[in-house]
Amino acid sequence: MKIVALIAASLLATTVSAQDLPDHPITRAEVIAAAKVQFQRIDANHDGIVTREEFDAFRAKQAAAGGDSNPFTHVGGHWFDHADPNGTGRVTLEQAEQHPLQLFDMADMNHDGVISPSEARMAMALRSFGK
Repeated sequence: MKIVALIAASLLATTVSAQDLPDHPITRAEVIAAAKVQFQRIDANHDGIVTREEFDAFRAKQAAAGGDSNPFTHVGGHWFDHADPNGTGRVTLEQAEQHPLQLFDMADMNHDGVISPSEARMAMALRSFGK
């Protein structure tokens, strides 16, 4: 699960390099499962909604613990903004899944529901053009 956790999010992270990518296929279902685990870690009161306060508290706890340098499980500072593009201050699981799935779908070039290692490398290469 850790290696799978949001491969799509890693495509945006500046700390991820090609050698950090997994060498096995990643399925869309795995990304959904990883997003759910991540959401549950952030949703402190487990009410199915992540508020800005919960997100900020999670990030502070993550920083106090020495951070999470694993690019596949690290919750970046822009997670909340990506998950709450309308600025409601509330993020549901469905909203939290949308951004990683959009990135997954872009990386899944043949649209078979799986990011192959070669597709992941290609997505990384394409990402580098946007820098």
